[in-house]
Amino acid sequence: MLRVSNRKIAGFEVRWASFPGFSILFDNPGENYLKPRSSKLFELHNKVHEDSALHFYTILDEGMARLNVNALLNQFLFCALPSTTYHVTVWSGLNCKNIVNIDPQYRPMAEKWLSDLPQSTCNTSDDILQLPLMSSLCTKQDWNINFRFDHLDIWNSSVLAVVLRPDDDSLTIFEQFVEERTRLNTQFHERFNLFTDSKTYTPHVSLGYFANEEGAQKAMSSLHDWNTWFKSALQDNVLSFNHASLYGLTDMITFFKTDAC
Repeated sequence: MLRVSNRKIAGFEVRWASFPGFSILFDNPGENYLKPRSSKLFELHNKVHEDSALHFYTILDEGMARLNVNALLNQFLFCALPSTTYHVTVWSGLNCKNIVNIDPQYRPMAEKWLSDLPQSTCNTSDDILQLPLMSSLCTKQDWNINFRFDHLDIWNSSVLAVVLRPDDDSLTIFEQFVEERTRLNTQFHERFNLFTDSKTYTPHVSLGYFANEEGAQKAMSSLHDWNTWFKSALQDNVLSFNHASLYGLTDMITFFKTDAC
C-alpha cells in the first residue's frame, strides 16, 4: 500500500487503462448527458449540475466531494470516476478481457472491431452487434423504470458501487426487463460461445475503483459511515430511465454511442 508522507507531494493523478469493448447502458435522463464526438458519435458527458433530471447523480457527486477524492486516492488508492461518466450498465458485452473465450471462428472479426474503436461503433451491421441491437432492451423506448438507493458497497475488493433497487411501482416492469436481459445473455452465448455478463442483474452506479485489494480492504472500515450519509441524502430521490442503448468504450471514463443506436 502506497502512502504519501512527503509534505511536498499532494497526491497522484489517475491514469485509466485501455479497456475497449461494448455494453448496453441505460440512457441517462434529461437532455444533457451526451456531447458530440464526431458527426456520428456522441460521448457520455453528464452535466450533473445543469440538469435537474440528473439530480441523483448530482448528489452522488456531492457525496464524493464530501469524502474528498484526493484523500481517498492517497489513503486507499481509490480512483474516483468523474460524474460526467456516471451510468447504469444493463448488460456488459464483448471486451478485451472476455474476448479470449469467444468462438475461434469469430475472434478475428471481434478483435478487429475492438481495435477499430471508436469508429467501429458506427458499424451497426457488424455481426457481433446484431443481437444486442435487436434486443428489446435497446428497441423498447418506454421501459420507464425507477430506481432508488439501496446501499453503498465494495465489490470484489475492486469497485465502490451505489447499489440500486427498483421502486415499488417498477417491480413488475423490472422483472420483465431482467427476463429480456437473460434472453440476450443466453442468445449471445449460443451464438458466440461465451457469457459476457453474469446471469444475475444488480443495477448500480460505479463511483470508482481501488488500485489494489489492500486499499479496498482498508476502506471497508469506513463503509458504514459512508453509507449513512448517502442513504440520508438519497432517501427521497429516484433515478429514472426510459430506454437503453449500445455504447462502445475505450476505458472506464470514455463511453460513446452512435445516433443510430
